[in-house]
Amino acid sequence: MEINEKDTDKILGMNRTMFFVIVILLCILSLSIGIYAQVFYRYSETDPFMLGIGVGRTQDAAEITKLKNEFSGIFTNDITGQTSLDNVIKKNKDKDLVMSLETIREKDEDLYNIEAHIPQLNINAPEASKINKEIEDKYSGKIDEIIYDSEEYTDYSVNYKAYINGELLSLIIKENIMVNTKGKQNKQSSKITTYNYNLRGNKRATIQDIAKAKELDTKEIQKEIDAEMKDLNKKDEELKSQYGDIKLRDLSNSMYKFENTENFIVNQDGYIYLIYAYGNTENTNKIDLVIFK
Repeated sequence: MEINEKDTDKILGMNRTMFFVIVILLCILSLSIGIYAQVFYRYSETDPFMLGIGVGRTQDAAEITKLKNEFSGIFTNDITGQTSLDNVIKKNKDKDLVMSLETIREKDEDLYNIEAHIPQLNINAPEASKINKEIEDKYSGKIDEIIYDSEEYTDYSVNYKAYINGELLSLIIKENIMVNTKGKQNKQSSKITTYNYNLRGNKRATIQDIAKAKELDTKEIQKEIDAEMKDLNKKDEELKSQYGDIKLRDLSNSMYKFENTENFIVNQDGYIYLIYAYGNTENTNKIDLVIFK
């Protein structure tokens, strides 16, 4: 079969048309992928080619950094999450499982400024009642002490946040205290107290209970705690060399052992916070967080 010049032009013309169509489609596709990667793909900065390599680790690291940065703002005096358990009996059917017992606002221009949101578990169970009494005695007692016994101006606040994750209710309470002493440096401290409550069993939950329920590798978690504290201490050592007035951590302290963790919570997404609030024992606002899932 012989192909003449006219037929050749037709074939080449078709090929040219197809070539330009393919080029245009590829350009549109590339542009669409670029827009998606920059605008919609949440890991675009660390996975620009959207290969998915290491995305899980990147996601966790980014989320943990975000949670740490937002920690000081979580204390909104409410609860996040719900339970479907039918054995949880509320004291007040119209209220959430954690509610404010009372909000105390007291002010004396010479002696104190107080704003305290004191939480209570809205659960009709003996152990919940014990927790409620502990909370009321601790914070109402401190307020009475400030109002009736303090001779120095005191700024005092209490705020809380609660989460429900599965059968676990986590409550974290932050207490800020600043005492203005005439002629001396102000004393400031941030104290943290947490309560973890097993909604199914109507009992308190320990860090060991959490580890067992989530099948955590506690040895790996301990490595993470040690590495995090070492890294934070190294940063503080650098600051201390520049400014001097920085207190370093005692990394040999048994408080950094996972099984000795006193303050912890689990948020609504299952992230576990180990909380080291140094203001619980001294005048400081410093709080260390180890967060994992």
